[in-house]
Amino acid sequence: MDDKLFYLSYSFHKKLKRETLYFIFQLEFSSNKTYISSLIKAYSQKVGIEIEVYQNGQVITLLANQDDSGLEAFLKGLEDILPASLYLGKSQHAFVESKPHLPLVEDLAVPYNIAPCPTCQKEMFDISSSRYYYPFTSCNHCGGQHPFLDHYPYRRENSSMRFLVPCESCKEELNSNALRKDYPLISCIDCGITVKMVDKKSERYANDKGSYRKLFEVSAKAISRGKTVLVKTLNGYRKFFRPKSSDSKSTILLMTSANALNKHLMMVTQEFNALLSIERPILRVSTKSDELKELYGSSSLVKYPDEGMTILLARELLNLGLEYIAYDEVDSLASADFLVDFDIPISFQKDTRLFINQDRKFFISGERIVYPMVLKENSPVVSLAHSLMAVGVEDRTIIDGMERFKSVEGDGVHILESEELESGHNNERRFEQWRGSMLSVLAEHQYLGQKAIGIHFDKSLYFLYYNGKEVINVVPPNPFDADSMFEHIANLRDGSDRLVENYKKHFPKIVERIESHHNNHNDLFAITAIMLELEDESFEGISSKALEFMGKGGIQIDTHVQDNRFDNYAFLASVMSYRLAGVESELMCYSIFESFGDYVSEIVSQLTQKTKAQTITFSGETFANQALFARIQRHLGRKRLLFPKNLPIGKECGVYGGLFL
Repeated sequence: MDDKLFYLSYSFHKKLKRETLYFIFQLEFSSNKTYISSLIKAYSQKVGIEIEVYQNGQVITLLANQDDSGLEAFLKGLEDILPASLYLGKSQHAFVESKPHLPLVEDLAVPYNIAPCPTCQKEMFDISSSRYYYPFTSCNHCGGQHPFLDHYPYRRENSSMRFLVPCESCKEELNSNALRKDYPLISCIDCGITVKMVDKKSERYANDKGSYRKLFEVSAKAISRGKTVLVKTLNGYRKFFRPKSSDSKSTILLMTSANALNKHLMMVTQEFNALLSIERPILRVSTKSDELKELYGSSSLVKYPDEGMTILLARELLNLGLEYIAYDEVDSLASADFLVDFDIPISFQKDTRLFINQDRKFFISGERIVYPMVLKENSPVVSLAHSLMAVGVEDRTIIDGMERFKSVEGDGVHILESEELESGHNNERRFEQWRGSMLSVLAEHQYLGQKAIGIHFDKSLYFLYYNGKEVINVVPPNPFDADSMFEHIANLRDGSDRLVENYKKHFPKIVERIESHHNNHNDLFAITAIMLELEDESFEGISSKALEFMGKGGIQIDTHVQDNRFDNYAFLASVMSYRLAGVESELMCYSIFESFGDYVSEIVSQLTQKTKAQTITFSGETFANQALFARIQRHLGRKRLLFPKNLPIGKECGVYGGLFL
């Protein structure tokens, strides 16, 4: 939005169209999350202007009397108080004579887990504020609220903040500050959470402005000297340190400023905006500077400071000239030179990763940002998957961690088949991940009841058909057993036994590694990564290595046999052949995803011809790969491709799909 042109346009219409009554301003917002619309509503109350705010999951609409004397100042002020958001798109405005009837924004009464809004961040760096360097600064519309929630309904007495009594200043704010009106978690330095820093010799407590600032200053100096600092953040325990080439491949890169992002990383505009959005997801981004290329190779998982502890630490690091550090997601028992901690009990959500390819983006995995999710209807059944639960609460359905619900009732219980929990309900039904995932994508796009083809690809590859009533597994995956893989490969075809003998002769250490049991022994991608001698023995390692390939096209890797089912052993035999031929791992990894893309597109084309279904759903983390995604877009781009909108493409979407069995 070009603000100067917008305000000139507003003023021009105000002068020429005196007969119109209403001014409408619309912002594309592709979510039912209400922190942006409720922030706008609260700000209008703060400045004393009558604004009606509407939201329908696609757009936020502001409606005002065009002759209101405070309207122009209000619109200019929005620039300062509105954060960037993953869900925000283009804006437009109009003047109408009749008042439209639109759905008013509702207070969903659920806790968010996002970064502090611009207003709260200003307080954190304002020496005159009672929240100067206070890492738990937040308001009704931002910050790490969810970690403090014990159970619904979302009230202070149901949170770990119940142990703290608001001071007189905070109590006054509950009535006078529109952004914190009746805010359940209100606190400041005078009445809030005490932070401490511990090493082997001493403890340092922060309980006033100076000591809070000093604690983060000392932490940053320790990191700059090469020490490790374990910090209890609102998004889990993080072990911060200066990265080295020997230990940086699997760590997350934390950038301390927007300028550092542009200096060290090669990003498209969508990636830059996503990293700086109030949601602050993790992204895999290409490296640009020589120093980062030496540390991380061609790409890295990147994060911008996302909550109070990390934001304040990053500011002090930047003051020391450090433009980036790294961190590992660990538990409270991880060893470190220093510990920054606080005593209030909180619970953490799994952080969220985002995938971006041109104008298409979706969450790969995680809970933060995504959950809690509120559905307008009260579901008669309860759904449970991966410790997430969909439960009817009053006239709504809330999806959140199962521990957040004190009591649960429903006409039936739908549980993911891998969950060990037994509900004891006489109407319990188990469902598969692929079934829940496909139904989730269909439900998000409101395509339930219409025929569709589904592809679920998460370690194993499933081809599915939805006939409008149920999901059918039409091309199930072949089983894979690493213990007997060389025996299977040797019996594939004439000459395969010689391939195995030759491979074992040339790569004895790899064979020994494969034949020794490990955590992901039956994970095809883990075995493939071992065969390619990658440092990161996982799908993520293969995906990362594929980004290092700079060529224009890959080589063909065997992905199927005559019955159209993917053959794990034929695939690995092809990998073995290319390894013996000396093909470099970057080309191999890239080619793996290109070949999978060709295979998926071929089977989908056959299924659409047979079923006449033209809608294709995608689920499973494997699709969060640039080469695979581009190949599928190339072959199937003219069909109706449905990827998740607001839910992860990975396993965490299954709980939503479980509602629609």
